[in-house]
Amino acid sequence: MKMERIAIITTNNELIEMHNLARSKFMFEIDPSEFYKVAEKVKSILHTHEGECKPSNLDVLGMYLWRVPWIIKGKDCIEGYLFDPSFGVLEIDIDSLIPKELYDLIMKLF
Repeated sequence: MKMERIAIITTNNELIEMHNLARSKFMFEIDPSEFYKVAEKVKSILHTHEGECKPSNLDVLGMYLWRVPWIIKGKDCIEGYLFDPSFGVLEIDIDSLIPKELYDLIMKLF
């Protein structure tokens, strides 16, 4: 069973992969001890989907709780989202969120 992969992008554009503790291939759960070591530096949360890049209901809940941009890397796509209390989930421009070198690295590694 292939699990979702998770990473944190820090405020200095460092990509830090996190362990997925979830027991389902359709979910992710970041190890809290890992996450809180970098929580103050979180610029964005990145995770993978097997198919499309649209956020799931659980993703939306996570976006509501952690109001940073979320990047979803699918099989043939990469998209960014942000939760806005007035408008819900908004798609954001990923090119303005992360530098091209980081985008290329995500496409290669994930």
